[in-house]
Amino acid sequence: MSDNVTLFPHILQPAVALKAYAPMGAKFWEYQATTLDGIKEFSDGWFARRHRGIQAAVEAAKHIGEAATPTDMLHEYQNWLTRATELLAEDAKAYQQHVLKAGSQLSANPEARKTDEREDQRQTG
Repeated sequence: MSDNVTLFPHILQPAVALKAYAPMGAKFWEYQATTLDGIKEFSDGWFARRHRGIQAAVEAAKHIGEAATPTDMLHEYQNWLTRATELLAEDAKAYQQHVLKAGSQLSANPEARKTDEREDQRQTG
């Protein structure tokens, strides 16, 4: 049996390397989960805004069809356009928040976070 160990002296090194890299692998997948959660949150909001936009367009189309004068038609169109623009601004704000949140997670130094966590624990403990 000792002959097998001497024949393959480095056979256990891959296991040691895997154990050394395991925490990094776990962090990678944790970041992936966080990223997916953020994308889902953003896309759910986007779909909700699209539904509100469609409802506003349907209502505007009904009101335009029922309008008595061209001025009333134009007024309904302007109301719809205002709402559509507001939804577009909400999209931009949500996107900006999403990008800032993702950027802050990417740029945060893991060692600094560990130090901050330790200091928080000391202060609360």
